This record gives sequence, structure tokens and C-alpha cells, in this order.
Amino acid sequence: MPTVTPRPQRSTRRLAVALVVVAAAAGCGDDSGGDAERFCGEVAANKDALTNPVLTYADDIEPLLDLYRKIGSLAPLAVEGDWNQIVAAYETASTVVPGEQASEQEALAAIYSSEESAAAVDQWLRANCAVDIGPVFTIVPHTPATTPAPIDTAVTTVDTTIPSP
Repeated sequence: MPTVTPRPQRSTRRLAVALVVVAAAAGCGDDSGGDAERFCGEVAANKDALTNPVLTYADDIEPLLDLYRKIGSLAPLAVEGDWNQIVAAYETASTVVPGEQASEQEALAAIYSSEESAAAVDQWLRANCAVDIGPVFTIVPHTPATTPAPIDTAVTTVDTTIPSP
């Protein structure tokens, strides 16, 4: 009985074609990669609500979180992780029980851990959307450190002789 040897080139080629088709379909029809134009537009349109929310009652918190989540669903991959970290920090902060130290500390830790993400989102929005959400206050600076210019330590001598008339 003759043995049939599979042709690896064909199966490899088919796999490669299948991967290209799947990647193309994902790129065209899947919103998981975000929509930069809509993301920028939504941030710009909701800038005041995002940066200066009116939180008078406990019931005001969930609509704000929903707004962050809705806009986050449009976030491009380049900023999606940072945006989601901010949302997670706000979600943690929304669970604070006033006066309960453990609850307050957990929220503070979440907010502090999202500082770098807040700075990154601010920088991304400025660079890609021309949207300025205002100053992002952080405890630790999150801009690249610059090396100060070296101090010139050379001694300069000055001629202090008085010229004769």
C-alpha cells in the first residue's frame, strides 16, 4: 500500500493565508482596536464632565464611570491600557466608605498607581488629538528626566591691573 506524505508547504501556505484573512477582518470590522477619531471627539466633547465632574450625590458617581467606560471603549490600542487603568482607579475610589481607613487607603493606592497612566493619556491626547484636558497633577513627575547641563568649573582669571596713562 503506498504511503501518502503530507505536503507541508501547502498547509503552511494555507495557514499563512488564513492568518492574513483573519488579521484583515479583525482590522476592518472589529472595534477592539479603538477609533482614534471618535475617541478624540468624545474626550473633547466631554472634557468638562471628565475633568470637573459635578458629584453632589453618591448617585452621580456611576454615570461618570459609565462615561469613562463608554469613551474607553473607543480608545485606540496606544492609549487603551492607560485609560483602563484610570477607569479602574476611579472604580476603586467609588467604593470608598468614608471614615473607613482601609477603604480610603485602597482608593488612594489605586489613584497613586494610575498617575503614570494619567500623564500618558494627557500626553497622548495633546499629541494625537490636540485636546488639552488641563494640568494632570501627580505626586511624582512622569516626564522624562533631563540631565542638567554641566557646570563650567574652569577658573577664569581676570586682569585687574590698571593701565598707566
